[in-house]
Amino acid sequence: MDLVKVGNSFYFMYIGCAAAWVLLLFLILRKVPKTAAHAVLTVLLFCNFALHFIKQAFPPYTEDPNGIIRSGLQNLCAVSTVFFPFIYLIRKQNILHDFVYFMGVCGGLAALVYPTEALNMPPFVFDTIRFYICHTLLLSVPFVAALLGIYRPRLRRFWAIPLMFLVWEGIICLYEFCLAGAGIVGDGIASLFDPGFRNSSFTFGVRPDFAWASAILDPFVPKFLRTDYFNVRGGQPFYFPVLWLTGPAIVILIPLYTVLTSPFWLYALGKRMRRRRALLKRIRSELASE
Repeated sequence: MDLVKVGNSFYFMYIGCAAAWVLLLFLILRKVPKTAAHAVLTVLLFCNFALHFIKQAFPPYTEDPNGIIRSGLQNLCAVSTVFFPFIYLIRKQNILHDFVYFMGVCGGLAALVYPTEALNMPPFVFDTIRFYICHTLLLSVPFVAALLGIYRPRLRRFWAIPLMFLVWEGIICLYEFCLAGAGIVGDGIASLFDPGFRNSSFTFGVRPDFAWASAILDPFVPKFLRTDYFNVRGGQPFYFPVLWLTGPAIVILIPLYTVLTSPFWLYALGKRMRRRRALLKRIRSELASE
């Protein structure tokens, strides 16, 4: 049976569909008033929110006794899916919208490049299609909103990106602690300190299958945030949940946000310079006529 694998035809088919959707959405909405475009984008986010829960009516969720917890807040994209539409109900731009752009573009692109939940799955079953719809909407809505000037990311808000990222991770951590404390997952709260257990967003440390990332991230993590004071892990690698990400978030996310926002602030800078040149030209012309 043909399955979705990195680099095969189905992999690139879904990437192509996502790119075509982004282009189509932009071409359609650029011809309508910004208020109407904003309404359409908000509705799309709420459709994605609904899909996050409607999936419970389809396999494999109907076959899993604990399938309902997968409509929770277990990873960064799940948190984004739940909160993005409500942020878009706020019409006036604030730091939340800057983060929505960053998280939507990064999360959506990462999922398309490495589609974790769709890998080795049949390409046309419900959950594969749902996965790609969900992450394509997370990517396309904030990106098109930025292109249309509805919520254009601002470079001066760079300081908020690591902070909001840690808030997102904190929400995941709280959700997982609630599940473990209620006995729904794991063997108690201590099991969450295992980076290989329910840790798709690195909330509890570097996952074993991404061990190579330790060499990149660990230099930015203070030793006290990697010290197992209470011997929870019995000598195994330990990371203090969420807080261990503070250093890596600052060092990595701020430059990444700068790069992702550069087309917009460079465009704004060029526009201001053109206005100044036009003003200077007019002043010179008026002085010359006198």
